[in-house]
Amino acid sequence: MNSSTPPSAPATTDLIANLLVDKFQVDRADISTDTPMTDLLTDSLMVVEMAITLKDELGVSTTEDELRQLTFGAFAARIDQRRIG
Repeated sequence: MNSSTPPSAPATTDLIANLLVDKFQVDRADISTDTPMTDLLTDSLMVVEMAITLKDELGVSTTEDELRQLTFGAFAARIDQRRIG
């Protein structure tokens, strides 16, 4: 192993799951790829706060509609694409 190789970046799903648990007190057991984001972010203030947090922490913009309409897995995949591209 080359000691100059940087550690790989955490997966987007892990980053978003950690934000949900740490910032919004979501139970990790409730997070799965099929879970609607609205089941995890239960009110409109949480949705707005998550959009702001993603911009601040990951430098990725998202819309409130995406947070309201997608499952956790679909949302994480969309954010992952924005982080890559």
